[in-house]
Amino acid sequence: MAVNKDAAKKILDLVPEEYVKRIPAFVRAHATGKTIEKIAAEHPELYAIAEQDGPLTGEAKEQLSAIVNGIFEQKMAKHNL
Repeated sequence: MAVNKDAAKKILDLVPEEYVKRIPAFVRAHATGKTIEKIAAEHPELYAIAEQDGPLTGEAKEQLSAIVNGIFEQKMAKHNL
């Protein structure tokens, strides 16, 4: 699945820096890319909003933040990060 780089950046900007830094550098791009693909597949309406020009706002930003941070928390717990 092709991922829109601007949408991916907007979504990843919702993740706290310390979460991203805890992912080993050699798998970071894969982990973040697969997370964005998962969001695009499971929440296409929110991903479509992220693809639009301009910053994320309001309810869409809150929902995407909860989703992406939930995924990161699950994966970190699974891999003991």
